[in-house]
Amino acid sequence: MIIVRLKGGLGNQMFQYALGRVLALKSKTDLKLDISFFNLKLRNITKRSYDLDVFNIKAGVINKNKVVTYVFSVLKKIMKTPGQERGFNFDPKMLSLGPNAYLDGYFQSYKYFSDFKDIIKKDFTLKNISIPVQNLAEEISSENALCIHVRRGDYVGNALHDVIDKDYYKKGIEYIRSRISLDKIYVFSDDINWCKDNLSFKFPTMFVEDGYMGLKGEGHMFLMSQCKNFIIANSSFSWWSAWLSDYESKIVVCPKQWFGDASKNTGDLIPEEWKKI
Repeated sequence: MIIVRLKGGLGNQMFQYALGRVLALKSKTDLKLDISFFNLKLRNITKRSYDLDVFNIKAGVINKNKVVTYVFSVLKKIMKTPGQERGFNFDPKMLSLGPNAYLDGYFQSYKYFSDFKDIIKKDFTLKNISIPVQNLAEEISSENALCIHVRRGDYVGNALHDVIDKDYYKKGIEYIRSRISLDKIYVFSDDINWCKDNLSFKFPTMFVEDGYMGLKGEGHMFLMSQCKNFIIANSSFSWWSAWLSDYESKIVVCPKQWFGDASKNTGDLIPEEWKKI
C-alpha cells in the first residue's frame, strides 16, 4: 500500500497525489491518503482542508490510527523514511518506492508523473460542474482566450512567496500577443476586487467572480484550464490549471523567480516549453 500525507492547498495536494498514484500504478497496489495534517493547529501556516474529493481520484482516505500502525510496522527502524522528501528538486529514487511506502513532502515536479500524463489528467476531472461554470467554459473554449492568474491572499507579506508585480503581466501579454492574436482575457484571483481596481488591459476582459469558484476552488481551476494561453502566478494552483489544458499549441508564461529565495532551483518544476519572465 502507498500512503501519501497530504498538506497545503489544492495545487499542493494534487502534486502529492500524482506521485502516490504513479507509485501505486507501478506497484499494482492501493493508494491511501493521510489527511491528519489538516487537523493540526500550527502557527504561521494557512489553515487548509482536504480538497481532492472534488476530483475523480483513485484513492481513499485512511484512518489516522491505521496510518500510525502502518508507518510504525513498516518503517520503525528507519530514522528518515524513504518517502520523506529531501529537497525541492526531482528525486528519481522516489519512483523506485513501493509496494509499501509512506510519502511526506510536496513533490512539485512534473517529472514524477510525465509518463502517466493521461491517467493523471483523467483523475483530475471534476465530479460535478455547475451550469454557470459549464456555460462559461463553453465560451472560453470557443475563443483564443488568455488566462491571467493573480495570487494574493496569504502571499501578501509572505517572505517565501512574493506577490508578482503588474509589470510581469504586462510583459507576459506582450510576449504572447507577439506570437498570436488574442480574443479575450479572463482574470482569476483569490482577490478579484484588487484585480478590478489595479489591472487593466487593451483587450476585452472578464474578471471572473468568486461565484464560479466552487467548493474548493475547483471551478476556477477548470475554467482556467479551458483557456488556450496562460500567464500564471507563482502558485501551484495556476501551475495545474495550465498543465491540465489540452490545447496542444498553448503558450504558458510563468515567473522566472518562483520563490522569494531566488537561489532556489525550479528547473524540475517548470516544463521546458513554458516561457519564464
